[in-house]
Amino acid sequence: MLERFVQWETLAPRTAENVPPEDAILWREVSRSDPLQRFLWSAGAAGAAVLLLVNDPHRATRTRPVLAALCEARRGLTRQPRFRALVATGTHRFDAPERRAFETATFHDCGLELDAVAWHDAFDSSALAEIAGFRMHRWIDESKFLLPIGSVGLHYFAGLTGAHKTATIGCMSYEDIERNHAGAMDSASDAFVCRGNPVFDDIARTLGALELAGKRICAVNQIVRDNSAVDARAGSWLDSLVGLTAAVFRTSFQYLPHAVDILHLKVPPPLGRSFYQADKALKNNHLAVRDSGGIILEADCSDGIGPDAFMSLLHEAPDYASAVRIVQQRGYRLGDHKAVKLRHLTDPAVRNVRLALVSTHIAKTHADTVGLTVFETVEAATSWLTGGVIDGPLRRGLRIDDAGNFRATPCGQEPIEFPDTP
Repeated sequence: MLERFVQWETLAPRTAENVPPEDAILWREVSRSDPLQRFLWSAGAAGAAVLLLVNDPHRATRTRPVLAALCEARRGLTRQPRFRALVATGTHRFDAPERRAFETATFHDCGLELDAVAWHDAFDSSALAEIAGFRMHRWIDESKFLLPIGSVGLHYFAGLTGAHKTATIGCMSYEDIERNHAGAMDSASDAFVCRGNPVFDDIARTLGALELAGKRICAVNQIVRDNSAVDARAGSWLDSLVGLTAAVFRTSFQYLPHAVDILHLKVPPPLGRSFYQADKALKNNHLAVRDSGGIILEADCSDGIGPDAFMSLLHEAPDYASAVRIVQQRGYRLGDHKAVKLRHLTDPAVRNVRLALVSTHIAKTHADTVGLTVFETVEAATSWLTGGVIDGPLRRGLRIDDAGNFRATPCGQEPIEFPDTP
């Protein structure tokens, strides 16, 4: 007879106490940044436009407050640089109403006079240009001064998110994004791993190539908690990233003395809007649950499961071995890494973890293909997992709030290291 839980623990991303208001942080770290002011002065002196590279609505980046900080940073310059903005969407696509709403909320009366705003489309070859061996949005080819704005956090295969991804993955062609993401199949690609991570290394090489091609890059990075910037840095893409990594590691990572029996992962929007995005919480925290344990993924999934290619591989490959074989035979396609690692987690021959999804938006046929059992409430999912579907005793449970931005693992984690020559 299965034993009941004796203890539930709850974890969540942490924020240091006595954090100053967002505008004070951005004024201190962005508006008064010497590297940023020199960058803006150089652009103004050259009579050139600064190309702002900003994250799309699916990313929890505080873009508008940074634009206000930029207004302060340029104050007093004898020659004011011009600005235009490119929304770095990666492979995401947005309809006209979504674009208008984002542009109004982000750029309207922001204090910067923008010459133009464009949205990247990784599938539109007419908007792409070859530069430094990559195909990227043509505005990057046309611009000498690039100012990417990003939010730093763990990323389950790229190591860390941030402005370095905004300026590269956010603005590349679909084929170049796919080539980069193929590195996610490598075991060296993991959260908080940068040195030796093929995905991060490729991004660093891309940025280095852009700089060798004559581009000047000044990045603004921030850490966002509860829809507010709690820390920020401005400078080179690497310096601004390194300056925040200790805080990200401290607030977004937790050692565990042992793996738990049931893991409850909460994934609010924007990541929780589809299973494909909410899956990041699984990838972040899969080591926190024991083999033959259970996971409750609580995500609204109002946008459904995810891309057709992701579902296609899961439909073709009912187990981990067949998923690996298919990818090896026909080559990597964008999203394959998620499907392969999901099969590794749930396959009875590998980790045998039972997966419950709490959502009212996923059809049973789709859930069966993915390997999910769908429930309307957390209570129902918990009852199912504790009712006999999990082998072994049930003594330990762990809830993780905002699990798409947090990592818990019983395994040792080395300090974050970066490539010597990005």
